[in-house]
Amino acid sequence: MALHEAWFYAEMAYSPHPFQESFEALTHPFLQAVGRLPSWFQMISFTVAYLGIVKRKEWPHFFRFHVILGMLTEVSLQVIGTASGLTPLNIFWGNFGMYYWIAVAFVFLVLGLECIRCALAGMYPDIPFLCEAAYIHTNAD
Repeated sequence: MALHEAWFYAEMAYSPHPFQESFEALTHPFLQAVGRLPSWFQMISFTVAYLGIVKRKEWPHFFRFHVILGMLTEVSLQVIGTASGLTPLNIFWGNFGMYYWIAVAFVFLVLGLECIRCALAGMYPDIPFLCEAAYIHTNAD
């Protein structure tokens, strides 16, 4: 989910990279389907994933760690998006805003791809603040 949300923020600064246009057919239907869901669906899915997967010791630690890491990545992206919406409109939608959203989208896309690479390789990623928080959530009793 975090990759698709980062791609959504990258579409705010759509014009600089025609590279994104070639992947629009892959991402746009998913983003439309997520946009049609009720507003409470994301809270329910986060709660079910947190209580049903992260807090249950029956699941392997590796799986629980990567689930909470994805959730923390998505929440941090939402916090950045909400906090950035509080800036003046000439900065948020201006030339600086376009470069800002490209940088934010690039960082989160690279973070998401690094997490996927580590999960497929059977390793734990080393992302400074998110991994410590994920360890705390998966090891807390």
